[in-house]
Amino acid sequence: MNYHKIDKSDMFQSIFDFPNQLETALKIGKKIKLTKQYNNIKNIVIAGMGGSAVGGDLLLTLLKNHLSIPLYISRDYSLPNWVNKSSLVICSSYSGDTEETLSAFNEAKGKKSAIIGITTGGKLAQQLEENGFDKIIIPGGLQPRSAVSFSLIPLIYLIQNLLNAQSRQQSLDD
Repeated sequence: MNYHKIDKSDMFQSIFDFPNQLETALKIGKKIKLTKQYNNIKNIVIAGMGGSAVGGDLLLTLLKNHLSIPLYISRDYSLPNWVNKSSLVICSSYSGDTEETLSAFNEAKGKKSAIIGITTGGKLAQQLEENGFDKIIIPGGLQPRSAVSFSLIPLIYLIQNLLNAQSRQQSLDD
């Protein structure tokens, strides 16, 4: 049966490929290497829209009873007023060209927040590179809503890395 007539965005194939996407996302997560130190983070904001923010929603659901610092999902052009230099803003844009995420990136940069990006490329990847911020590059070619494994799994590894680094730093300080 030819599904392309009724499945123009190829969601059936994305669902079928989900196990492979999970494997690829796990490999990406395990290879995350951060170039910056994130020791004094007091809160985390994940800035994204639509499918790019879904990973943050799932992460928040998974970790809400385990995090010692606040985690907030922002789906807007602007960040909450309390975001500052002690905040980590994770800019998530599958395409790398989402207006709201780019606006949040610029605001976070202006507030001297720590910034990490998750994207396939676009303007976000370019601005992260130009400003020396850490980035996680994920595979393109999907609808953002069907790339949930790529918006969630690297986030899990990222947060785990950050919390482990903070825990090690706190042990050294004690």
